[in-house]
Amino acid sequence: MMRYKAFKFTDFALPIAACALAFSGCHRAASPERVGAMGSPLAVGQLTYTALETEWRDVIDSPQGQRVPKNRFLLVHVTVLNASSEEKAAPLLQLVDAKGDVHPELAEGDGVPDWLGYLRLLQPRESRFGRLLFDVPQGAYKLRVSSGGDPENEQTALIDLPLQLNSEAPRVSGGAGFSGAEAAPQLPEPVAPAKK
Repeated sequence: MMRYKAFKFTDFALPIAACALAFSGCHRAASPERVGAMGSPLAVGQLTYTALETEWRDVIDSPQGQRVPKNRFLLVHVTVLNASSEEKAAPLLQLVDAKGDVHPELAEGDGVPDWLGYLRLLQPRESRFGRLLFDVPQGAYKLRVSSGGDPENEQTALIDLPLQLNSEAPRVSGGAGFSGAEAAPQLPEPVAPAKK
């Protein structure tokens, strides 16, 4: 005759609860990223970023000739401050569009005035300003800024970059067209109403 051992609920519940508790620490719930405004400093770890302005370009003139984007060039003028007491590297950054797609910063800055550079080692308490370069369709974006360092401890935040059309003169062949100073056609002078 065979004997069956009766299992208690606790025989199953305790090992299952222990496994669930052990594996719950493996996946952190992603907290939403902080969003700052353009022109306002945003601290991420020991680095503080400020996006000052944006500029759209159809081409960039470089010593090797004209650079033509796949979409349009977006230059983002930023400052980065290392608030720590040790040297920090500011990483290449990203743009996030309205759909959540990520667009990496271009690592080649030929022809970009005041390009921030590829290697961005900041000494303690050093502040650096320059421009970042992206090749993206024209629109509003958020600049994802990072504390840098190892991925497990990296902190990120977003800076809102609203669509701002700059005053770059369109490239027109011939003498017709507007210059950057003449953004709108001249309107006729108002005429005084006739006296009765």
